[in-house]
Amino acid sequence: MKTMKRSISGIFVALVVGAILSGCSGLSKVKDIKVTSCGLESYSLKGLRSVDAVLAVGIDNPTFAFKILNVSGTVKYKGEDFATYTADSVSVDKKCMKVYDVPCTATLDDGISLKRLMLIAKKGSLEGFTTDVTATVRLKSGAGTTLRFKDVDLNKMTE
Repeated sequence: MKTMKRSISGIFVALVVGAILSGCSGLSKVKDIKVTSCGLESYSLKGLRSVDAVLAVGIDNPTFAFKILNVSGTVKYKGEDFATYTADSVSVDKKCMKVYDVPCTATLDDGISLKRLMLIAKKGSLEGFTTDVTATVRLKSGAGTTLRFKDVDLNKMTE
């Protein structure tokens, strides 16, 4: 379960940083937007194969307001699908440093047995975990773009 919590946190950090920097790279102050923290606020198991979680994500945004929506993706372990996930939309306020609560859901892939999950979780490391992420970043004006990231290394993102 600890690995699942860390992977959800790592995914969101990777998404926020990548989405902001890639989606709005033409604007000079975008480089100043930072994810300052990411922690697990709460979680609840939904049966044996799914979990709902709320992440507390700290964002220092010295620029314009934006929204991240339609977040979804797949976590892979050593190239094999491990879990799918979604996250609710997040509206990031302009020119502020704030912690946002982000509800998320993750579900184990059908090919992952509980025994295998326990063996992987016992390692306590995200080594071998990657994710593919899709999300839309939209400015208050309505302009936006859909971003796709493939094979983001979760171990490197959480170091």
